[in-house]
Amino acid sequence: MTEKYLVYGNEPSPYSIKVRSYFRYKRIPHNWIERSYKTNSEFKKHAKIAIVPLVITTEKKIIQDSTPIIQSMENQLQERSIVPKEEHTAFIARLVEEYADEWLVKPMFHSRWKYEEDQWDAAFRITEPFIPIWIKKIPIINRLVHKQIASSIRKRQISRLWVTSSNKDTESQIEESFLDFLKHSEAHLQSRPYFFGLRPSIADFGIYGQLYQAWSDPTLKKIIESSYPKTLEWIYLMENPKIKGDFELWESLEETLMPILIKDIGDIFMPWLQANNQAVLNGDDFLSVMIKNKPFEHRVGSPNRYHKKSFLSLLEEYKTIKDKTKIDAILQKSKLINYISG
Repeated sequence: MTEKYLVYGNEPSPYSIKVRSYFRYKRIPHNWIERSYKTNSEFKKHAKIAIVPLVITTEKKIIQDSTPIIQSMENQLQERSIVPKEEHTAFIARLVEEYADEWLVKPMFHSRWKYEEDQWDAAFRITEPFIPIWIKKIPIINRLVHKQIASSIRKRQISRLWVTSSNKDTESQIEESFLDFLKHSEAHLQSRPYFFGLRPSIADFGIYGQLYQAWSDPTLKKIIESSYPKTLEWIYLMENPKIKGDFELWESLEETLMPILIKDIGDIFMPWLQANNQAVLNGDDFLSVMIKNKPFEHRVGSPNRYHKKSFLSLLEEYKTIKDKTKIDAILQKSKLINYISG
């Protein structure tokens, strides 16, 4: 492979970091291109929608959206696979990735744009690549421009908290869900370096995108570093993941992975996702669902349609499993069967 892939992304983007970690793990020759003042016009020439990550393959094919990017690369490059060998375990890994992409983003985004210290920290980091070099050379102007643009970004992102279901009524549930996941991840990672064994899976990359961003922000960084050492160790490891062995079999993963399936995915994510998909189908502009015996209510907009589309892709993968005996047994035990097969 002589030519290199081009990977456009931004450091504060969870899905960019997810893809960058994957490319590093697969040892795919690539150039990481920060979307910036200097590269933005070139990025716009290729982007169907103005979001990162964006990958340009060696055949000049354009791929956007982190999961399709990774799945496309996996189909082409079999070495250093991120797919567990057991078909039922592989599907669970995809389910956990779906949870990470579509739910764990909520507490990350909520904390980033809810708390003032985090707001300004993130706004300045987002601003930095888009400041022209000539401005950076003049300290007074640089400070003024940085503050002006960061202030605008901060204001816009605060107004978009609703996109990740965050409001005064849901914020405590969103924050609690993150602490619950950290508790479960910490227990699970006590006896393994990655979520599915001795090498990273698709689930690891999905979770990493969100936890790396959470750890990059002041509020959640303090929480992770003070109380979750194994999870922090895993974050460091996922910056440039290495193979330490093979995937574990489901029997050895089950004991500590099942709480994530039951409590994080089954009790929280799936009830919300089901209500979201129904609201999108009905054309509703408001969603109300009971999560852990508490009402979880928020407005519905165009971003909610993506959640439905993404989940339907996951269901199509479930349908391709020929012998569903083992996967259905896991889904039955975790009380997820009606969400997936129903």
